[in-house]
Amino acid sequence: MSSILKFIRDNHILAIIEQAVVKKKSRLNLNAFEITEIPCLLFTCYEVEHLYLHRNKITTIPVDLMQLFNLTTLTLDYNNITSLPSEIGNLKNLVNLNLSYNPLQVLIPEIGELENLEAFWCNRIGLQEIPKEIGKLSKLDTFGARGNKLKTIPVEMTKLSKLRWLTLERNEIESLPNTLGDLEALIHCNLRNNCLKEFPMSILQCSDLMFLQLNHNEILEMIDLRDNPICELDHPVTDIDVDASSVDSSEDWENSVNSSELDVQYQSDEERADNEAVGMVLPELSRYASSAS
Repeated sequence: MSSILKFIRDNHILAIIEQAVVKKKSRLNLNAFEITEIPCLLFTCYEVEHLYLHRNKITTIPVDLMQLFNLTTLTLDYNNITSLPSEIGNLKNLVNLNLSYNPLQVLIPEIGELENLEAFWCNRIGLQEIPKEIGKLSKLDTFGARGNKLKTIPVEMTKLSKLRWLTLERNEIESLPNTLGDLEALIHCNLRNNCLKEFPMSILQCSDLMFLQLNHNEILEMIDLRDNPICELDHPVTDIDVDASSVDSSEDWENSVNSSELDVQYQSDEERADNEAVGMVLPELSRYASSAS
C-alpha cells in the first residue's frame, strides 16, 4: 500500500473513532481495516458497548483497551493476536467474545473472571487445553472451540448449567468427563472429527438435547434426536428459545454462520451515513495516490 493511501486509511479510521467519541456511540465497527495497532484514541470510547475489530492484522491487545468497561460484545477474530492481557478479566459486562482464528495457543485463567459472558468462540487458535476456570462462567450459553488440539475438556466445564450450544468439532478429544450429563440445559453437542472411543452415557440426563453429533470418531456415526418423543416429554420444542433454523434446517447449527461471528450488526443506517460522509473525499484523494510509492 502506498504511503498516501495508508495515510488516508489511517485518518479515516481516526475520524470514525472521533465520531464515536463525540456522539457517544454504543456501537463501533472497525472490522477489515487492515489495522495493525489499535489507535490510542479508541481507548477514550467509554460509551462503546459493541466493538468489532475482526478481520484486521492486530498482533497485540493493549491493556488500555480493558478500560472500556461498558463493552458487552468484542470481536477479535481473524487477526494475528498471540496473547491476551490478564486485565481482560476487568471486562465484567462482556456478554459476547470471539477470539477465533488467532495464533493464541493458550487461554489465560482470567477468562474465568468474565462473569457475564454468554457466548464465547475460540475456533482454530491452536488451543491444547481449556482452562479449568471456564467453570466459573455461570451464564455461558454458547461455547465453540472447533479446529483446535484439545484432547479432553476439564471436569469444571460440566458445571455450566446454562450451556446450551457446545461445538468441539475437529479436535483430538480422546475422553470426556463422566459428569457430562450435568450440562442439563444442553441442546446441541457437536463432537465430530475427534478420537473418541466411548461416550459418557450420562448425556442421556440432558432432557433438552436435540443434536448429538459423533460422526468421524471411533464410535457411532451420528445421533439425531429431532422429532422423537424425548424432545416432548417435559420440555416441548416449541418452548425452547432457539433460533428456528437450528430446528428446521437440514444443516447443523454451527455451520449456519461461517466463522461463528457473534450477533454482528455491522452498521446501523445512521452509522453507515456517518462513515460515508467521512469517506466522501477518498475517491478524490485516490487520484493523487495512484502513482505514489
